[in-house]
Amino acid sequence: MDMFIDALMSGKTDKIPDEYDWFSPLIGDWGCDYYDEFEGQKRHVKGEWIFRRILEGTGIQDLFIFPSRSTRAASPQPDAEYGTSVRIFNRSEGCYDVVYTCDHCMKRLSFTKEHDALVGKVPDEENAYWIFSDLSGSHFRWENVLIDGNGNKTIICEIYGTRIDTVKE
Repeated sequence: MDMFIDALMSGKTDKIPDEYDWFSPLIGDWGCDYYDEFEGQKRHVKGEWIFRRILEGTGIQDLFIFPSRSTRAASPQPDAEYGTSVRIFNRSEGCYDVVYTCDHCMKRLSFTKEHDALVGKVPDEENAYWIFSDLSGSHFRWENVLIDGNGNKTIICEIYGTRIDTVKE
């Protein structure tokens, strides 16, 4: 295997305590359905999302591919994203520090667990959150939302993931 991949990829270690291993249900490969409104029209895009453990078990990285590699030619999107997130467990804060980047943006987030949801706050965007919910071995839901001071939620976009393959850890 390539030296870079060998150094990057990891299995589960004790560097993330089990009670904070919140993203472990996402490890593997996912086919996804993305929904939003683009230029005034409701839109559905097929995509893929791939999650792996990295850096001696201190974090989890993903590849976010929309539209999917298999549908990109037949269904090109003007705002297509091929990006990555790195989630590093912050032991002192009991959360995950996250950065997401693609060719047109970079976002920093802090993820905490609230009930059964993983809630990422975008600190430099008022009321902006990224939320993973309905996590199971076979599916998940992700939302990019705005939540106002009264708790009212506006969904910017949402993704429903269905597991394609698991990864041995």
